[in-house]
Amino acid sequence: MQESSSDRQSALFFRIFPVLVLGFAGGFFDSYTYVARGGVFCNAQTGILLLMILGLASGRGVSSFRYLVPVAFFVVAIFLENLTSRVAYRQAKRKGTDPDTAEFFYHLAVLVTEILFLTAVGLIPVSFPDILPNALVSSVAAMQFNAFRTMRGIPLSTVFCTNNLRMFSGHVFSAVADHDKASLKKAGKYLLFILFFLIGVTAGYFLTVWTMQYAILFISALLTLLCLWVLCARRAVLRSAPAASEFSAE
Repeated sequence: MQESSSDRQSALFFRIFPVLVLGFAGGFFDSYTYVARGGVFCNAQTGILLLMILGLASGRGVSSFRYLVPVAFFVVAIFLENLTSRVAYRQAKRKGTDPDTAEFFYHLAVLVTEILFLTAVGLIPVSFPDILPNALVSSVAAMQFNAFRTMRGIPLSTVFCTNNLRMFSGHVFSAVADHDKASLKKAGKYLLFILFFLIGVTAGYFLTVWTMQYAILFISALLTLLCLWVLCARRAVLRSAPAASEFSAE
C-alpha cells in the first residue's frame, strides 16, 4: 500500500535523524544537570527519588525533600502535555483539520516549548539555587519522553537508556537464536540510538565544563535547527502530494 502524504507528514518526527538528535539532547540533559546543576540526573526520576530517600536515611533532614520539586515538575509536565494534546485534537476534529496535520503541529509545539524552557535554564546563573533549573530540565525530559516514543516503528525512550538496552538485548537474542534478520536490524537501530545518547552525554560534559550554565543553549539551538528541518521536510511532502495523487489515479 502506498504511503499517503499525511502519513509521511505525521511520521517526520519519528524518522531516524530527528530521533537521534533528540537522543543526543537527552544524554546532554543529564550531563548538564550533573556538572552544572547540583550533581543530579534530571532525566531519571528514579535516581532523584533515591537521592531524596538516601538523604533522609543519612540524617540530612527536610532539605532532602528538595528533590521532590523536579519530580513534581516531571509529573505535572506529563499531565499538562496530555491535557493540551487532548484539547488540541478535539479542537482539530471540530474544525475538520486533518488528524495527521494536528499531530504534526502538536509535536512541533512540544519542541518549541522545550526550546523556550531550555533557553530560560541557560539564562539562570549557576549561583542560583538548583531547584528551578533542574525542575525545568525535568519538565523538558518529561515532554520529550511522552511525545517522542518511536523510531521508524520501534518503541524507545529519547531520555533514558534502560529500556532501550533491554529491547536491544532482546532483539540480539532473537537475531541469534531465531536467525531473525528483522530483529538484527532493530537491534542495530537501538544500538545506534544508544551511541548517540552517549555521544550527547560526552558532549554535554565537556561543553558544560567549558561554558557552565550556557551549555544548554547549544541544545536550544540544535532543537531550533531540528524544527526548521522538519518544517522544510513537511513542505517537501506537501509539494509532492499532488504528484503522488496523480500517480495513484493512474
